[in-house]
Amino acid sequence: MTQNAKLLNWLETHDGITTFEATLNLGICRLSQRCIELEALGIEIDHDPETTPNHHHIIRYRLRNRFAIG
Repeated sequence: MTQNAKLLNWLETHDGITTFEATLNLGICRLSQRCIELEALGIEIDHDPETTPNHHHIIRYRLRNRFAIG
């Protein structure tokens, strides 16, 4: 399974992913590049900034309209 396929499957079954989670769970080290590649295929991905409890600023990537009906 390609990294893009693994990432898309994760995004479809979880509430987003961070770079740390992608590295730990999927073995993807360049998450932002994989998201750019999926977006080039027409998949809409939101880039949501978050702050960790340690005050680090991170991005959580989520499928747009993941819960859309239809």
